[in-house]
Amino acid sequence: GGARGRAQAEAEYKNFILFYPTMPEAAESQEKLCMIHYKQMDKPDRDPNEGLRAEQECRQVLIQFPNSKFAPEVEQLLRNTQEVLASSEMGVGDFYHRRGSFSSAANRLGGVVDQYPLFSRADEALWLEGDSYTRLGPRFRQQAGDAYTQLVRDYPLSDFADQAKTRLKTLEMPIPAPDQAA
Repeated sequence: GGARGRAQAEAEYKNFILFYPTMPEAAESQEKLCMIHYKQMDKPDRDPNEGLRAEQECRQVLIQFPNSKFAPEVEQLLRNTQEVLASSEMGVGDFYHRRGSFSSAANRLGGVVDQYPLFSRADEALWLEGDSYTRLGPRFRQQAGDAYTQLVRDYPLSDFADQAKTRLKTLEMPIPAPDQAA
């Protein structure tokens, strides 16, 4: 138990994978590494280091052992981890947006959608990104239009889709058809 025990377990699992990479238990060892960091992950408004480590270790399971029996569970853990990490970035972007630092907000929010496309609030992030660019002035017309276009195309059922269409009309940009997969 404790941090020391987790560190020792992590070292032992890594050594096992290093020395016996082809054994079936190597996949389990990598899954255990993922779980060590996943269980230590904090809420979105706290330090993201354990979340980043969990994401890294979970990805490693899917890269090294894609056909293992642990892959489906680890895939879900990876989604959960990315949801927390994206919520963290979204919180910072929303803070910047509310404080009027629109360039910082647009930067953070654009990264959220690019890095975490399955994020549950990606439509809101796109809306806030487009709004931030709109408030920065006419020089950022294209970036605002791109964010609104992606919102309308990829999230047609979003609460923000109609507002994004209105903004696209205001910017005199074409309104895209919704993506069939969306």
